[in-house]
Amino acid sequence: MRRLKQMAASQAGHRSGAPEPLQQGTEKNSAVTLFIVSPDIYSFTDKDGSAILSVGRDKMYSVIGVGSAIWAKLASQPAGATFDSIVESLNAEYQDIPRHQIERDVERLLASFRRNGFIRTGERRRNRFAAGWRDQGHAGFLFLARKATGLLLMLKLYGLAAFLGLSMINIMLKLVSFSAFYHTVKRWPVSGEPGDPEAVVPVCEAVDKATTWYPKQAMCLQRSAVATCLLRSRGLPAQMVIGCRKIPFKSHAWAELYGLVVNDKEKVQEFYRVLDRC
Repeated sequence: MRRLKQMAASQAGHRSGAPEPLQQGTEKNSAVTLFIVSPDIYSFTDKDGSAILSVGRDKMYSVIGVGSAIWAKLASQPAGATFDSIVESLNAEYQDIPRHQIERDVERLLASFRRNGFIRTGERRRNRFAAGWRDQGHAGFLFLARKATGLLLMLKLYGLAAFLGLSMINIMLKLVSFSAFYHTVKRWPVSGEPGDPEAVVPVCEAVDKATTWYPKQAMCLQRSAVATCLLRSRGLPAQMVIGCRKIPFKSHAWAELYGLVVNDKEKVQEFYRVLDRC
């Protein structure tokens, strides 16, 4: 999924293209400040490190070593974690590492995470006025897109509906943001009509044909988003799945219905770890 840029952070420092650290002299984190994972962040952690998807920034990151250990502590605390609680937890786990070194690593990486939008502090407030305008605009766009798609599907113009879907998604990615695209797919409702599983094949085939007509290359992200929305418009609770693998570090997207892959190879679920389901 080329739309998501891949970046990596090393255990000892930051390689080229990795999350940027804050400048020297940054104020030390307060023991009572809560560090909370940002709402547009999705991740998983395993023995090889952590993979982090930033919906707001349209980027995928890989964090390893001590960075992954600190991230795992943050991700396991939905209500937030303090600087001291993270240090204490790591100090108990890594007793052979001096406490002052752990404190330096935690301070440096929290600063980097915050700068890159992975985390926020507990005192941050949402701009309700601006958010309200964005939500209304998004709701209006979603309503019009649903109506146009529903009409084309009712007329059995699956190919045209898929082409329209690709156009709308590319415009959104180009002129608005990945976040707007992501939330459009996530909020796309399942229609009230009885879902017909036999619609899966013609819908997915229509998306594949539309990609051959479309003037720009449609990647897995766009194809899966269109397939998901069209299937929901036919009363089927499809999901767009975003996943990644560590070696080589790569992201991918596909569509599922009742846990089964409908627009890709069945074994794709074995090769990629799921970051989120839209």
